[in-house]
Amino acid sequence: MKVMLTESQYTRLIESDWDREKLYDREKIVDRLKKGPKYLKEYIKKLPHIPVENEKGEVKIATRIPQTIHQFLFGNF
Repeated sequence: MKVMLTESQYTRLIESDWDREKLYDREKIVDRLKKGPKYLKEYIKKLPHIPVENEKGEVKIATRIPQTIHQFLFGNF
């Protein structure tokens, strides 16, 4: 079975889950990227370090990820 999509439908489908402002645990993202292809490993040093305090008062380091990394990590790759 083939499904035909227009370019705008395809773009909307791919970008629907990605939120450029969402914060992710930097340590987990880095661990996953270390197992990825070489060109994705280059993103590790470019990811921002954003300190975030949780409800218990603990400070964790978070990051924002580009769409390329989101697609690799969450299955739209």
